[in-house]
Amino acid sequence: MYGYQLNHEVKIYRMDSWAKISPPMVYKTLIKLHQYGMIKSHTEKEGLMPERKVYRLTEKGSARLAALVERSLMDKNLTNDLSNLGYFFIFALPKEKALDCLKQKQVLLERAITSMKKRLADFNGKTTINRFLVIEKDLDRFNSELAHLKRLIQQVTDCMEWKAEAFLEHTAPQSNEAIAFSKVSN
Repeated sequence: MYGYQLNHEVKIYRMDSWAKISPPMVYKTLIKLHQYGMIKSHTEKEGLMPERKVYRLTEKGSARLAALVERSLMDKNLTNDLSNLGYFFIFALPKEKALDCLKQKQVLLERAITSMKKRLADFNGKTTINRFLVIEKDLDRFNSELAHLKRLIQQVTDCMEWKAEAFLEHTAPQSNEAIAFSKVSN
């Protein structure tokens, strides 16, 4: 992949909404990753286009990516959750390791939900409504995250060929609004 293509992917997948990524940062990071031996590069030229550098992960870079994915999937900071990063790059891990991380995250979420339910019961009628509503909002968010996580665990479990393209066949059913949008845009 080349720098412009990486920036394009950041925008398409809205990575800049859950990770602080800017176009200049992509180029600076590519230079650093190259210096650290995490990626290798070569130049290529297509047609009349100017020459561009194309980057690929090295073995060292692949190992580092896998470690970062594992760390993000296992992130215990549920209020500033990094799991989107882990979900996006989940194929950097072996399937069994990914499942293990996801299941550990499930246990963490379930414990947090149990704790929040207890706090809600304890605070009911004993605290101001704004504090009660903040806990209730977090509980709703964690329940939603847990439901999503369970679907992802099932998709990973059912995945016969461990690569991103295998998930294309197992996408969740679209809402009527999404189906209508896809028909309009086609």
